[in-house]
Amino acid sequence: MPTVDDITIIGGGPVGLFGLYHSHLRQLRARLIDSLPELGGQVVALYPEKYIFDVGGFPKVTGRELIELLAEQSIKQNASVCLGEKVVGLERDGEVWRLQTSGGEHLTRSVVIAAGLGAFNPRKLGVPGEEEFAGRGVQYFVRQVSAFYGKRVLIVGGGDSAVDWANTLIPHASIRVVHNLPKWQAHEESVEQMRASGIPIGQPWELREIRGADRVEAAVIGPCGSDQQETIAVDEILICIGFSTDLGPIKGWGLPIRGGQIQVDWGMKTPLEGVFAAGDVVTYPGKTKLIALGFGEVGMAVDSAVHYLFPEQRITTKHSSDRGF
Repeated sequence: MPTVDDITIIGGGPVGLFGLYHSHLRQLRARLIDSLPELGGQVVALYPEKYIFDVGGFPKVTGRELIELLAEQSIKQNASVCLGEKVVGLERDGEVWRLQTSGGEHLTRSVVIAAGLGAFNPRKLGVPGEEEFAGRGVQYFVRQVSAFYGKRVLIVGGGDSAVDWANTLIPHASIRVVHNLPKWQAHEESVEQMRASGIPIGQPWELREIRGADRVEAAVIGPCGSDQQETIAVDEILICIGFSTDLGPIKGWGLPIRGGQIQVDWGMKTPLEGVFAAGDVVTYPGKTKLIALGFGEVGMAVDSAVHYLFPEQRITTKHSSDRGF
């Protein structure tokens, strides 16, 4: 007889991993599925070496360190973790859900969707030379900070990623930033730190052309709305202007979706019986996209799943100190 899990979590990022921990706390038979070959979701795929400053208890922690600690906390003996499996279908079969994946089928009594932003692709500027030098000096995220050490780096963008990477790389590289809007989208404190460093900042400026032979050698930049321009020597161009996202097969599961996110109620419930969601994939009035908030949401989602699975029981709040982990 096939194994039927109590709860299956779709997504192996920080929120999904903490959901797995909370499932253990509730003594549920749990499974976690992720399409990527390693745990960490977007945190590891996009910024494994960038510091995260807004997780409680950590003045700063790199993305990879956070995931390693969450995995140590969350993966227990009674957990099943399936990596490299893309969930492509969700069907109700009596009292259970059938999850079809690229690796087979899983049966579960409840589901928590913690898929982050779904599939993601970097947004591109469309300037001459961008496609030609992609991967040869044109980068959209940083996998290894050390690869930029001693380099002349142009960072394009004005959001948290652009400003955080500038602050991270300033001690190790020659940094210049251009941002094509009059206002920054990053946290004010981070912007002030960047400005205080004294690096050249063009705002509102734009990247107009990328030049080189075998790889990037120069960039043409200039003030927005002006014919003035400047050609600067660069070794690396880091374009941080966001990502386009796609929920993929999730869009066909009959869930209410607004602006690319699943609508949930206060208990992280969806209209599908036994299906819950948490993290960046959800929306509700007052929603804020923070890892720390996602931790609270997934705890609520798991508790809602417990109420659904065991309606006859009086469910009380569980604390780690009650069970010793």
